[in-house]
Amino acid sequence: MAMRRQGWESSEDTLSLRKQIDEYVKQAAGGSIPQPLFSGYQRYIEQGSRAESEAVYFERRKQLAAFGLYLQYHQKTEDNYGEIRNYFQELIWSVTNEFSWCLAAHLPQDKNGFLESPGFQIDLFAAETADTLAELLSIHSDIIHPFIQGHIRRQISERIFEPFLEKSWWWETAQSNWCAVCCGSIGMAALLLEEGQRREQLLNKVDRGLVHYLNSFGEDGACEEGIGYWVYGYGYYTYYIAMRKELDAKFHLNEEDFGKLKKLAEFPSLVQMSEGSFVPFSDVPDRTLLPTGLLSYLQQEYAVEMPACIQITPFDFDHCFRFAHISRDLWWTDSRIFHRELGKKAVYLENRQWLLQRQDGCFFAIKGGNNQEQHNHNDTGSFVFAMDGELLLADLGAGRYTADYFGEKRYEHVHTRSRYHNLPLIQGLEQVPTAEECLVEQVTVKGDLAGITLELARLYPIPELKSLKRTVISDMAKGCIHLKDTVSAAEAATMEESFISYIRPTLLEDGRIVISGEKGQLVLSYGENLLEYSLEELSVENHYGELREAYRIGLKTRERKENTALEFLLTYK
Repeated sequence: MAMRRQGWESSEDTLSLRKQIDEYVKQAAGGSIPQPLFSGYQRYIEQGSRAESEAVYFERRKQLAAFGLYLQYHQKTEDNYGEIRNYFQELIWSVTNEFSWCLAAHLPQDKNGFLESPGFQIDLFAAETADTLAELLSIHSDIIHPFIQGHIRRQISERIFEPFLEKSWWWETAQSNWCAVCCGSIGMAALLLEEGQRREQLLNKVDRGLVHYLNSFGEDGACEEGIGYWVYGYGYYTYYIAMRKELDAKFHLNEEDFGKLKKLAEFPSLVQMSEGSFVPFSDVPDRTLLPTGLLSYLQQEYAVEMPACIQITPFDFDHCFRFAHISRDLWWTDSRIFHRELGKKAVYLENRQWLLQRQDGCFFAIKGGNNQEQHNHNDTGSFVFAMDGELLLADLGAGRYTADYFGEKRYEHVHTRSRYHNLPLIQGLEQVPTAEECLVEQVTVKGDLAGITLELARLYPIPELKSLKRTVISDMAKGCIHLKDTVSAAEAATMEESFISYIRPTLLEDGRIVISGEKGQLVLSYGENLLEYSLEELSVENHYGELREAYRIGLKTRERKENTALEFLLTYK
C-alpha cells in the first residue's frame, strides 16, 4: 500500500482537507447513490455534450474517494460509522457493476451503437477506477463484505488485467498523459492484487509502456500539454513508482530515469505566475491548484525547488475527484513546502521553445514549438503577461471538452484559434495545425532581459509569405516589453495584430491602449497612423462550463504592402 506520513490522521497539515471530507460524507450519506442513466450517454451520442454523463460519473468517484478516506481515519466506535460503512459498501458494489468504467466520450461507437465490448475498454478513467478499487480493498479489507471483495478482484481482472495483457492498446506507446495514467493505474492495481507470474507479466508490460511517456520529454523537462497534464501524467507515474519501490524489493530506478524524473519535478516552479496561477498555454486554465501530496513527495525525493503554495490542496481542486491525488494529499502533505516565496527566474526551455521570466510579481512567457502538439492550440509565437497572477495579456486556456472540441471542428473554437491568441493575422488568415516547427533565430536571457526572435512563416497557409519574424524583448527592470513583427511577402498583404485580455481595454486618442487590472496596468503604444483599431467582445465558456468575458484588440494595417514592420511598446506598473 502507498506509504503514509506518520500522524497524517490527526496532523494540522491535513486538518482542513479532513474537515471538507467529513462535511461532504455526512451530507452525502443522507441521500442516495447517484446512478448513471442512458440519457447521459444519449446527450453525448446525439449532441456531443459530455457534461451530463460525466457529472454523475465524477460524483460517484467523489463519493468513492470521500467515503473511503473518511472510514480510514475515523474510529469504528463513532455513532454514524456503521451507516457510512454500509453506504460505502453499496457504493463500491454499484461502481463495480457499471455498464463501463470508461467515459462515454472514450467508447468506440457508430450510428448503430457502441462497438466492441464497452465493459472491457480501457481508457484513463477505467484504469483509474481499477486502481481506486484496488487501493480501497487494500485499506478496508476488514469492513468490505467478502463477496464484494471477490467481486472487486474479478471485475478488475476481467475488465482491466485480461484486456491489457491480451492486446496492444494505442495509449501504451502514446507520448502523452494517457500512457502514464493508464499504465501507472494498472501497475498500482497489479501491485496490490496480483502475485507471481501474472503480476510480473502485468508490471513488465506497464514498464515498457512508461518508457514511452518518459521519452516524450526533452532534456529541459517541459510538459507541452501544460501544468494540468503534468499533474495528471507525471503524478500517476510518481504514484506508481512510489508504490513499486515500497512493495517490490527488486525494483530500482536507473540513474538516467532518476535524473529525468528529477528534471520533470522542476517544471511547476518554472511556469508558476503566482500562487495557484500557472502559464495557461494549451488546454490549461489560468487558475490551477497542484496536489500538495505530490509536491511534498517530490521535494523529499528529488530536493528540487517546489512552486509556492500556502496550504493543503482542497478536496474539490480536481473536478474528477481522483482518489490517487486526494489520498496522497492526506497521506503525504508536509507543511514544509508551504509559504515558499516565488523568486526571480528567467529560463529558456529549449526543447519546447518556451521563454519564461518572473520578477517582482511580474510574469512574461512566450512559446515557439509547432501546431501539432498534445492538446494543441494554434498558438506558435503567442505570449502572455501577468502581474501578481492577473493576466493582462491572456491565453484563453482550455475550452469546454465536447465531441467537437476533440474532433474536426476543434479549430473553430476561440480557445484554439490563433485569431484569439496574441498573434498576427496575415491577409486575414490564421495559423493552421501543422507539425512544422518555428525557427528560433536568437534567444537572450541576461540579467533583467529576456528576448527571443522567431520565424513563423511556415505556420501560415500562405505560399506568398516569405518570412514572418517576431522579436519580443522583456525588460523587467524598466517595466516594458518591446514587440516587433516583420513580414516579407511576394505579394502585397494586410497584417493585423491580435491582443487578448479578460479586461476591457480603454482606447486613448494618442495611439495608446490601456488595460487596467486589479493588480496593475498595461499600456500598449502603437502607430495610430499606420494601424486601425477594433475591439471584439467575447463571452467565453471555459473548461468548467463557466462563462467569462474576454476582449480581442485588433490593430490592422491601413495599407497592403509586400514588406511590413510593426513595432509596439508595452509598459506596465
